[in-house]
Amino acid sequence: TIDINLQDVADAALEQQLRKHGAQYGSVVVMEVATGRIKAISNLSRVADSTYAETMNWAVGEAAEPGSTFKLPALMVALEEGLIGPEDTVDTHWGRIRYCGGADMIDSHPSSKRWVTVRRAFEASLNTGCSQAVLKAYKKDPKRFVDGLRRMRLHELTGIRVPGEGLPVLRSPGDELWSCTSLPWMSIGYEVALTPLQMLTFYNAVANGGRMMQPQLVTHVSREGETIEEFEPSVLSERICSDRTLAIVRELLQGVVDSGTAENLHGTDLRIAGKTGTAQIARNGSYKEHGKSYQASFAGYFPADKPLYSCIVVVNGPTMSGYYANVVAGPIFREIADKVYSNRLELQQDRMLAAATGPRSPVS
Repeated sequence: TIDINLQDVADAALEQQLRKHGAQYGSVVVMEVATGRIKAISNLSRVADSTYAETMNWAVGEAAEPGSTFKLPALMVALEEGLIGPEDTVDTHWGRIRYCGGADMIDSHPSSKRWVTVRRAFEASLNTGCSQAVLKAYKKDPKRFVDGLRRMRLHELTGIRVPGEGLPVLRSPGDELWSCTSLPWMSIGYEVALTPLQMLTFYNAVANGGRMMQPQLVTHVSREGETIEEFEPSVLSERICSDRTLAIVRELLQGVVDSGTAENLHGTDLRIAGKTGTAQIARNGSYKEHGKSYQASFAGYFPADKPLYSCIVVVNGPTMSGYYANVVAGPIFREIADKVYSNRLELQQDRMLAAATGPRSPVS
């Protein structure tokens, strides 16, 4: 299923950003929305001071805390059940909340307003606002929240036909490690674990009108020039949520790029939709050790109005020139999207027709 030209772009863009930010490793996956077929997959690890090579399939094999990209499914559960709405307001407590006597939950860029809408909390990736929205909906019944995530298959393998797929982690009340802080921290992508491919499969379903497709790397197997086996697109779930919820979250994802944390990725030619994620990485079970490390990610799809491709970018351990997702992972996504746009004439036709002015006469 690999598009060699797109693969080259993904490899080059990923390596450039890894070098620029001195990162440990990173991965990129580009998927065809309607079919789930993978058009590019790149995994690079630092093997020397300035050298990167493919040593492990991080996209498939490593399940880790995704951070803020998980805010999408977390809010979707409550939106689907009608327990919150995008224009409901939540209290950010000026960017710092302590839950159950645990560690403080902090917004890296606090809002200038204490009360914000759920929409703005998502677009600006406010940890406090998103966690308050989920807590408002499920504080009395956290199992109902987890059950909602399970209905969207976030606890299951994708079943991609390569060995070593990482196991997702989705805790539930009654589990040994569940605590009173689990619900708010899960709502912002901690105390859960997903591989980049598993997260992309979810975002691809949002782009695909709610239909979740199994990721595929092979269309057919041939021997001596004859096809002996074919692999048709496979559906994992016909519908992960209602049309109403899909319409809301697709607006939210566009808002992230138009006026939120990924505003630097906004473009006039090709609109993209997605969500940034900047997660602190635990070391020996702790986030407090000297020398904090982060994982930057961006998951989304393009074109925003008629999605053809979905993509996820994950960069682990950037050490130079910042670590926020919009400057580390976002530019890789934008470069891939721009390359696809430049090579697909049909993507440019709508813009060209809209830009045309004055009367048009038929060509003789």
